[in-house]
Amino acid sequence: MSVVLKNALDAGRKYISTGAISSEMLRQPIYHAWERSHMQGANPHLLQVEKLSSLDTERLLEKEKFLIDAARPYLRVLSQAVGRERHAVMLSDGDAIVLDVVGDEQSVRGQDSVPGPGSLLTESVAGANGIGTPLAENNYVEIVGPEHFIEGFHPFTCQGIPLRNEKSETIGCLSISVRRPEVGQKLKEILFCASHGIEAELLQARLEEDVRRVLTSTPHDYKALEDLRQDIVQAHNSGRLRLEAVSRLVAKNHFEYALQLIQQAEESIQIFRRRACLWRDLASSEIGADQIISLTDIVCNFIDLLSTEANIRKIATILCCQEEVKIQADPRCFVRQLFHYFIKAFDLAGVGGAVKIEIEKISPGLYGQVTLTPIPALNTVGLSPASFMIKKPLAKNIL
Repeated sequence: MSVVLKNALDAGRKYISTGAISSEMLRQPIYHAWERSHMQGANPHLLQVEKLSSLDTERLLEKEKFLIDAARPYLRVLSQAVGRERHAVMLSDGDAIVLDVVGDEQSVRGQDSVPGPGSLLTESVAGANGIGTPLAENNYVEIVGPEHFIEGFHPFTCQGIPLRNEKSETIGCLSISVRRPEVGQKLKEILFCASHGIEAELLQARLEEDVRRVLTSTPHDYKALEDLRQDIVQAHNSGRLRLEAVSRLVAKNHFEYALQLIQQAEESIQIFRRRACLWRDLASSEIGADQIISLTDIVCNFIDLLSTEANIRKIATILCCQEEVKIQADPRCFVRQLFHYFIKAFDLAGVGGAVKIEIEKISPGLYGQVTLTPIPALNTVGLSPASFMIKKPLAKNIL
C-alpha cells in the first residue's frame, strides 16, 4: 500500500475514534471533502446508501431521459475500455442521484454491487465519493480506496467529472469505479473525452430543436443553415467513432495508439462545439445587447465553418488581416449579416473562383471593417462583382 493510502487509512481510523480530521494525512481535495462530509453530518459507518422510493426513481429517470439517452453510448464506450476488470460506469444528475450504471454483472447486480439508480450520493449523505465530491468541487476528482469517507466504499477507486450544458450549468456527473487503482489511471483521458462527448451530444440534440424552429420561422435561410448543420454533425460523429475505437484499443492494452486517437476525438468534439455555438447564433432570431467581440476570431470561425461549402464549390478563401480587430456589436445580428454576405460572395465568385476577406481598422481609431470581395474564375464574367462591407465601431471607442 502506498504512503498516501496508508495515511488515508490511518486518518479514517483517527476520525472514527476522535472525530478529528488530520489535514496533514490527506491529500488537499480529499481533506476538504472530508470536512464537508463531516460538517453536513455524513455517517462514516454507513453500510448502505439511501435511495429514493421506486416511484420517485421512476419519475426522476423519466425527467432525466434526455441526459440518460445522450450519455448511454459513452457509458458503454467507457465500460468497453475497462475490459474484463470489475468496474461500474455511473451517471448522476446535478444533485448526485444515480441515474444509470453500466459495468460487469457482479458490480452492477451482484451482492457487493455499486449504488444503483435512485441512490443518493451527495457528500451530506454518502461522504466523499466519486460522484458527490466532483459535483461539490465542480471539477474532476479521483478518490482511491480509504480516501472514501465511509468504509463501505473503500474497495473502489473512483473518478468523476461534472457534466455541463451549453450554458455551462452543471447538470450531472460521469464517474467510473474500478477495484484496482492502476486500472483507473489508464481511464482518465478517455473519461475526460467521454464527458466532452456527452456534452456535445446534448448540444447536438439542441441543434435538432433549433432546426425545427428555423424551418418555421426563417424558411429562406433554412437550406443554407441545414447544410451547415450537417457539416457540424459530421464533426461530432467523427469524434464519437474515434472514441469507440479508443475503447477497443485500451481494452487490448494498445494504450499509446489509443492516446493519439483520444486527442483526435477531443479535437473533433471541440470543433463540433465551436461550430455548433456559431450555428446557434446564426439560427437565432433574437437580438441581444452590444458586446466587445473579436472581428478577427469571428471571421476565422466563419472561414472554418464554411470550409466544406467552399470545397464543394471549389472556391478559395483569401484572408488579409494585419492585426486583431475588436468591435462593439450584437454578436447574433453581426454573424447573421456576415453569413448572408459570405453566401452572396460565394455565389458571385462561382466555381473555381475566390473570395478575398480583408479585416482592417479604418478612419484610425473609429471603426473596424470586414470586406468580402468575390473574385470569379478567369473568363467566367465580364465585370468584377461589387464587394460586401460591414463596418462597426471599434471596441475601445465605446468604453
